[in-house]
Amino acid sequence: MIALLLNRGYKRAITSRLNGTDPHAPVPNGGRAQQLLLMAMFAVMGKIAKMDGRVTTNEVKYASSIMQLMGLSAIERHQAINYFDQGKQANTDVMPCIDNLVETIGKNSALAYLFLKIQIRHALVKGKLRLKEKVLLRDIAEILGYDKSTFVKLYNAMQGHNDTKQYKARNFSHNAYKVLQLEPDAEDGEIRRAYLRMMSRYHPDKLVRDNLSEESLKQAQEKSMAIRTAYETVCGYRKIRA
Repeated sequence: MIALLLNRGYKRAITSRLNGTDPHAPVPNGGRAQQLLLMAMFAVMGKIAKMDGRVTTNEVKYASSIMQLMGLSAIERHQAINYFDQGKQANTDVMPCIDNLVETIGKNSALAYLFLKIQIRHALVKGKLRLKEKVLLRDIAEILGYDKSTFVKLYNAMQGHNDTKQYKARNFSHNAYKVLQLEPDAEDGEIRRAYLRMMSRYHPDKLVRDNLSEESLKQAQEKSMAIRTAYETVCGYRKIRA
């Protein structure tokens, strides 16, 4: 009975964190459910990340973000990293982890659904899935209680959302280059020079000395803000210091 109550409180709190309804919900000790979720979550992540032979920085960052969202302690983070590393090994079979997890959280449960969504999102960090990654996720979905059509529907929805985000990011960065009057293939050093050149032309402090109208000064302020935003966007996109 005590174990059941522990599991129930833990599952409620971790679900609230993972689905975003309460990302800072206090997480009680979840006993066996907590340990099984920790193991399955990060072993599967490690398996998916390594299936194409390489683990990217973005995959590690995503896994780290899930650790933070789950509210893991330092010891639990260390365990999660170990599970991730174990999952990366070619001879590691992650399916027993899923079998054990389902016994605790239940098929078709809210936590099972979130687990599947997180793994699909993790797999999409590199872009579209390869066949063997999709097969693995489909098998995991089946154990979690979701048939092939449900998995395909969820995957397609998340893939579409991922494509839209990437398109918007590319489009946003392209517009930022236009504001700075640069081509997307400009050298990194030219980014800073273009920013300083544009700011010297449109900065309101400079234009005040030119006795411009209030409306013109307002437009110049808006322009300088757009230039600053564009500069920060390009620097962020290229991962260079602003």
